[in-house]
Order: sequence, then C-alpha cells, then structure tokens
Amino acid sequence: MSQYQFSLRAGDRVKAEQELLIAARKATNLDETAPKRKHVRSLIVFTWDYKTSIPVWEAMKAQPLKANEVQCYKGIIALHKLIREGHPVTIQEAHGQIKFLEDLAHGLGGGVYMSWRNYSVLIRAYINFLLAKLEYHWLHPEFNGEFSYKEYVSLRGTNDPNEGYEIIANLMSLQDRLDEFQRLVFRNFQPNSNNECRIASLVPLVEESYGIYKFATHMLIAMHQRVDGAEEALEPLRKRYNAQHYMLRKFYHECANLRYLTSLISVPRLPANPVNLFGDEFEPAPIEDRSESADGRNASTSALGGGASRSTATIDADADRRAAEDLRRKQEEEQVRQIHIQQQIELRRKQEEEERQQQLLIQQQIELRRKQEEEERQRQQQIQQQMEQQRLEQQRQLEEQQRLYEQRQQQQRQQEQEQLARLQQEQLARQVQGRMQELEQQMLLMKGQHERDQMTIDQYNRRVAALEEQIRQLQQLQAQQDASKDELIRQLQDQIEQWRQKYEALAKLYAQLRQEHLDLLGRFKQASAKASS
Repeated sequence: MSQYQFSLRAGDRVKAEQELLIAARKATNLDETAPKRKHVRSLIVFTWDYKTSIPVWEAMKAQPLKANEVQCYKGIIALHKLIREGHPVTIQEAHGQIKFLEDLAHGLGGGVYMSWRNYSVLIRAYINFLLAKLEYHWLHPEFNGEFSYKEYVSLRGTNDPNEGYEIIANLMSLQDRLDEFQRLVFRNFQPNSNNECRIASLVPLVEESYGIYKFATHMLIAMHQRVDGAEEALEPLRKRYNAQHYMLRKFYHECANLRYLTSLISVPRLPANPVNLFGDEFEPAPIEDRSESADGRNASTSALGGGASRSTATIDADADRRAAEDLRRKQEEEQVRQIHIQQQIELRRKQEEEERQQQLLIQQQIELRRKQEEEERQRQQQIQQQMEQQRLEQQRQLEEQQRLYEQRQQQQRQQEQEQLARLQQEQLARQVQGRMQELEQQMLLMKGQHERDQMTIDQYNRRVAALEEQIRQLQQLQAQQDASKDELIRQLQDQIEQWRQKYEALAKLYAQLRQEHLDLLGRFKQASAKASS
C-alpha cells in the first residue's frame, strides 16, 4: 500500500512530481523578475493534494540556487509563500530543512554571494527572518502560517493572561524582525533597475505583517476585556503595538507608491491612529431622555379627565403653569446640550492639535530616518567599493601565485621525466638478463614435462578402454529400466483417467449445490423483506 494519501483531485504522483520539478525550475530561473504566481501556486497546491511538502523541498534542493544569487533570492520568496499558504504539515516539515536554509545563507561553497546585483545581504537577512518565523512556530505550534486569529481561538482560547502576554510579546518581536528586513529591501533598491525581484519579496512581507497586526489587535482587545488591571499590566504591549502601528502605516504607504506591487496585491490602509484596545471607540451616541416630558403630558391628561369638579379658570392656570415649566425645562436641556457640544468641539480641537504635533513628530522622524538610510546607503556603497577593490587585489595575487606555481610544477615535471628515463633504461637491461635465465629454465622444465606427459597418455588409454566397457554395461541396465518405466507410465495414466471422471462428477454436484444455495438465499431475502415490512 502506498505511504502517501491521495486526494480525489491528486492524480498520478509520478506525473505530479515531474510537474513539480518543472514549476520549481521555472520559479527560480535566472531572470531578475518576480517568480511567476502560477509556478509558486503549483508548489503550494502540491502540499494540499498530497499532505506533504518534502518533495517540494527536494525539488528546491535540486535547483542550482547557490550558483546564482538571483535564483537563490527567488527560491527564498517561493519558500516563504509555501510556508505561509501551504498545508499545515508544511511548517512541521520545514523545521527539518533549517540546515538547508542556513547553507543558502552562507552562499556558494561556504562563502558569500558576490555580484554587482548585491543580493547577498538580502539573502542572509531574508533567511534570518524565515528562521525567526520557524522558531516562533516551533514555540507556538497552534498557529498556522498566516496567523489566523479565529483558528487560534478555536484551538487555544484567550483565557490565560500570562500565555497571551508571552504570545503577543514574541509575535511583536517577529514583527520587528520583519520591519528590519523590509527597510533593508527598500535601502537596496537599485536606481537604474525596475527592482521587480526585490519588490516581489515585499508581497509576502505585506501579507505576513498584516496577518500579525490583525492577530495582535484581536488578541489585545480580548485581553483588555478579560484581564483585571489591564491598563497598567498591558501598558508595555500597548506601547509596542502603537509604535508598530505607525511603522506599518509608513511601510504600507511606501508599498502603495510601488505600482508593480499594487498590481499584485491590495495594500492595506491603516487608520491614522492606533485602534483603541479598550474597545470603547465604537460606543453609540447617547439617546435623548424624554421621560420627564412624557410624565408631564400624562399628568395633564389625568387632570383634564378628572376635572369635572374643578373650574375652567383653575384648569387654564394649571395648563399655563405646566407650559411654562415645559418651556423652562427645554431651555435648560438646550443649554446643557450647547455646553456639551462646546466641550466636544474643544476636545476635538485639542485632539486635532495633538494629532498635528504627532504628525509633525512623525515627519521629523521620517526625515531623520531618511537621512540615516541615506548615510547607511552611502556606507554600504563604500563597503561594496572596498570589497570590490579587495576582491580585485586578491584576484591579482592569486593569478601571480598561480603563475609561479605553474613554473615550479613545470620544472619538477622535467626533472621527474629525466629521472624516469634513466630508471627505465636500467630496468630494461635487468629485465633482458633475467628473461634469458628464465627461458633456459623453462626449456629444462618442458623436457621433463614431455616425458611425464607421455606416461600420462599411456595411462589414459588404459583408462578409456575400461570406461567403454562400463558404458556398455550401463546401457544394458538403462534399457531394462526404460521398459519398467513405460509400464509405470501406463498405470499412472489409467489412474489419472479415473480421477478425472471423479472430478467431473464432483463438479456437477458442486454446481447443483451452488444453484440450490442461491435459490435458498433468494427465498431468505424475500422472507426477510416481508418480515421487515
């Protein structure tokens, strides 16, 4: 029985694995473009069809990823999408592929990737992020690759505050790692290139960061509703959450300016301010209380209905008094409402002023960050130039050493050839002399051997005559045995004929009994059907 489980849409596994290799090769080709979505999708669908990702990893290992940094980077993008969207068993099996990912980070032959495209820094940073993601899933196996909150709640719930605090803290640390990598991607954009391959790595990062953001938001709201003293106990998480909110808002804004990225996915849009984790930002507007006015109207109706014994003047005076009271009450309510509106306007003005100050601070931070990124970019360019100069100097030294080494090797080969020629001449002389002595000894041995052979031939002739006599006797004995065997064969044929007749009789009897059995079985079913009805 096969060790794999086949789904109804799986088909032939051999053909599927052949198509898997083709998809992996096309997804990691040499072109500096984004991996085609249909090829990456084929890798993901394979895991859902066969409930395993091992063939996908083997197909990736079969590609020459360490031979070219563009192929390697595209392969890492495909593996990131595989871990996120593949079958849940993909994450479990990915923990066994950590050594493969670490080897990719080290480059070709244990060194680093060296090219004018400058993907080596991105490759190492991307793999470090994937290793951090796998480590988080190892510590929290209840998560799927997309950090679905509903699935997590269905498995674990949010009743343990300590566990929830640790989960959110670790998740925010993973979000920080993601932020470091996405900033590195933007810093490594090439001015004279469309940067399609680099932008392609931002697609799973946007999806990953938004999944983490949604989970953290739901989880923190649930914890604030259930944890006593949440305002103080969860303050560190709120601060980190608010900081990551502004970080993600800036990240999504930068991504929204990339036309190629927006053609692939819809970039999320976060609000200007973080979500209120206490859950009071959706409170409905207060409903106006009209109970006092209703009581006044009911009292007036009762007085009119029972005023048969009261005079008309008294009734009019009471009506005027009640109308005056209603007017005064409405004026007081209008004044309170106006005061409340003024307070809301003042509060809104203060909030807008704080928001403007906050936006100004964010703009200053963005400007400072832009300057730091520019300095970092210049420093990276200087480092690259120094590395290129060092590489050229090392290459020149290696060429000089290679030339000297070849000269020494050529001199050694000449000396070895001269010594070998002298040794061959001496060895040839010794071989000729030894060969003559061997031939003389062989002639003496052959003479003695001829005499022994002659004696052996005589003995052989006598032995042949004796064997011919024995053969004649054996032939006579064989003829007698053949006659007895013929008689035995005739007897066996008679017995076979008797057994064949018995077998045919038994076959007829079996067919009769089987027909009777089928008739009885049909009658039994009819009786059972009648009994059940």
